[in-house]
Amino acid sequence: MREVSLSWSKATLASTEFFELSEIVSNLKVMGHLAVEPTGVRQIVLPTYHEGKTVDDIDGLDFISVEQKLNERESDALVIWNRHPLVCLASNTENIHILPPYEFDQGAISVNIRGLPDAISTFVKLCKMVLEPDEVRVHNVQSNADEISAILTPRQNDCFSLAAKHGYYAEPKRVTIQGLAEYMDIARSTYQEHLQGAEQAILGWFSEQFQ
Repeated sequence: MREVSLSWSKATLASTEFFELSEIVSNLKVMGHLAVEPTGVRQIVLPTYHEGKTVDDIDGLDFISVEQKLNERESDALVIWNRHPLVCLASNTENIHILPPYEFDQGAISVNIRGLPDAISTFVKLCKMVLEPDEVRVHNVQSNADEISAILTPRQNDCFSLAAKHGYYAEPKRVTIQGLAEYMDIARSTYQEHLQGAEQAILGWFSEQFQ
């Protein structure tokens, strides 16, 4: 497993379609992916508009279609269909995962990508052909994995590792809680308790990384 951070500066993006986006928003945070297809990605985004700009301006961009305005809890969250070449490049590269949240901030972009080493290497090479990043940084994923393993009980670790290995967190899921419990020869409720404990511990660890 490998993780890299790619970043594009405001100066680099000034001559691309992203310049138009920078004139509409000061920040566009991508909160999650709802669908990933060869022609684009359906994303939940949270925009911060420049004065006088609205969702209609975002919808007017060539590479973005606004599908829904959520208006949940007074936010301006949107569901968009993003067809930008960089987005399509990511959606067409197997064995990588773009880690949300990430953002377009003050005209610049930074994203973290995790996946198999060969797939990451291929994606970075393709990025350089489409729009070369200003910076590429490689992270040590194994050290993170070791930290996570250390905060779990042995049983939580076993249950979480099994779920991840067999596609429980894939979309759509490739295995059920019942199937995983039967594989470990324990009750479904017991397996679910261990897995939920692991998930809560991991989420707690992850939230601490941003403090």
